[in-house]
Amino acid sequence: MNLLRLCHRIINPTRFSLNRQLQQLSSTSKAPSTSLSVGQELHGYIVNEITPVPEFRLIAIKLQHKLTGCQHLHIDREHKNNVWSVAFQTTPKDDTGVAHILEHTALCGSEKFPCRDPFFKMTNRSMATFMNAFTASDWTMYAFSTQNKKDYYNLMSVYLDAVLHPKLDEYDFMQEGWRLEHEKTDDPNSPIVIKGVVFNEMKGVFSDSHQVYARRIQNSLMPTSTYQYESGGDPEAIPTLTWNGLKNFHASHYHPTNGRFFTYGSFPLSDTLAFLNDYLNHYEQQKTKTISLALTEESHWNQSRSVNITCSPQSFVVDSNKTTTVSVSYLLGSIRNTWETFLLNIVCSLLVDSEKSPFYKKLIIPNIGTNYSPDTGFGRNTLNTTFHVGLQDISKDDVDNVIKIIDDTFQEVAKEGFEKTQIEALLHQFELGVKHQDENFGLKIILGLIYSWVHGSDPVDSLQITKYVERFNKEIKENPRLLQDVIEKYFLKNNHKLIATMNIDEQYAEKKKQKESELCQQLISQCKDKQLIYEKGLELQKRQSAPQNVDVLPTLSISDIDRKVVRVPIIQGHTGNTYVQLCEQPTNGITYFRCLLNTFDLPNELKPYLPLFVNILTK
Repeated sequence: MNLLRLCHRIINPTRFSLNRQLQQLSSTSKAPSTSLSVGQELHGYIVNEITPVPEFRLIAIKLQHKLTGCQHLHIDREHKNNVWSVAFQTTPKDDTGVAHILEHTALCGSEKFPCRDPFFKMTNRSMATFMNAFTASDWTMYAFSTQNKKDYYNLMSVYLDAVLHPKLDEYDFMQEGWRLEHEKTDDPNSPIVIKGVVFNEMKGVFSDSHQVYARRIQNSLMPTSTYQYESGGDPEAIPTLTWNGLKNFHASHYHPTNGRFFTYGSFPLSDTLAFLNDYLNHYEQQKTKTISLALTEESHWNQSRSVNITCSPQSFVVDSNKTTTVSVSYLLGSIRNTWETFLLNIVCSLLVDSEKSPFYKKLIIPNIGTNYSPDTGFGRNTLNTTFHVGLQDISKDDVDNVIKIIDDTFQEVAKEGFEKTQIEALLHQFELGVKHQDENFGLKIILGLIYSWVHGSDPVDSLQITKYVERFNKEIKENPRLLQDVIEKYFLKNNHKLIATMNIDEQYAEKKKQKESELCQQLISQCKDKQLIYEKGLELQKRQSAPQNVDVLPTLSISDIDRKVVRVPIIQGHTGNTYVQLCEQPTNGITYFRCLLNTFDLPNELKPYLPLFVNILTK
């Protein structure tokens, strides 16, 4: 089938010449200005740095609260979807999942708003465009976004009280974390089992072979740091966490001194700082209590290591003789080094992310396995960045072959380098990906910055993408072997390498069930009064079914909602015989094009090829 023929039948070739009016549309807008100055004091804060970032039409303002020392980053940008978040470094020292359970329990009511699950309850009292909380390997974040100013302060008050003044009630800990309870709560003769929201959630996580594989690799690749532990909680360890342990973790970690506050959008910064200061001025800089000590990088190994992982049988198997997964993982540089991270991101993307990538050609095209192994690619969610590459659904006999292919591919790339067109395409896609703006642009900024910011790096530095692209172009021009040198340093000469294999264990689920039963019996034997288990179960059930006083939560009224409809001006015209609409918007210099083609006159015999045509046309 000649696709050019199909293209000709759909599109009437026309010389596209935009008229003078359309050409005058500006592709960029000026960055906002600010009346603030470095050193200025404002509502208990001091302005430490003001940095315009013209490529994103924003001004980054770094502040510090004088009393508590907490950091605040404000992104001043003309965008209606305003974002607020607070993050705390929460580095686990065991597998109990204390950070994860605290994230859940903090949202079960606070001093000012004693109402369980304010996120859910605020959904019909708010115009929030986003509300959520996250527990990562070494930080916990609470974030929301909204376009309504009153809603912004309503939500901020709920969030601040939730994180700084949560009730942390014992029964809420039992509900969200873990508890012993009769299988049928109101039947004391039914078996006693372990229950809990996070406990059950993590049981689900550890039943997923991909999750098991990725988490075990992280634990094994960084075995002497906080990453050896499961921040979400291992079901076998969660029941060792006590209620007092949860409260102590909150006292030492959820303190403003350990916080990273972030705001984004067009709402006045001064009003936000005044609001925050009312909450923070009751604290002092935390000196006597140990918060989260600054993490140190993992010590690099002298030789590679290996780990064998087992998992439950997969629900869908293409070939019963090909159920093995194998990968090679490397510990790379510190995420605190922005340039190094940028460079490694480029190299790792070139290695695996496209059909022209060396590993795609060597591993995927030969059809040795069904797909890359879980977590293949560049990892930047820990203090040290990582790289993983491998295959899933291979034969056990192919394990050594795959490892050899991976080693040989690195050797080949170090010698021959990457295609120039591949590098240019990646940089183009990278720039588009960074500059692409949607309504969640502010959320994407903080979710991209927090991984390095929480470890003490400059968050504004990570925003200045243009200078790193320019530096990259300059350095690769001066040293055409720049990327090959990276391969040499971080892969060929890097002994911190982990070879991981995963195989199915038919008894995996049964073994997990048996361990849970043994753990439950051990916990029951430690309980002096088993009647108390029954009574607490009934009390928790009573509390869960009790009506909540949602009137304590703030709400919007009709008068708080702007009735004015924002109309976007559209320029209408023609280019040749084609009707065109143009809409000028702040899009970071990117032009978005959408075309509607009439296929009414296309012969029926060609229409089945339309999906193929569209797929190729957009590649």
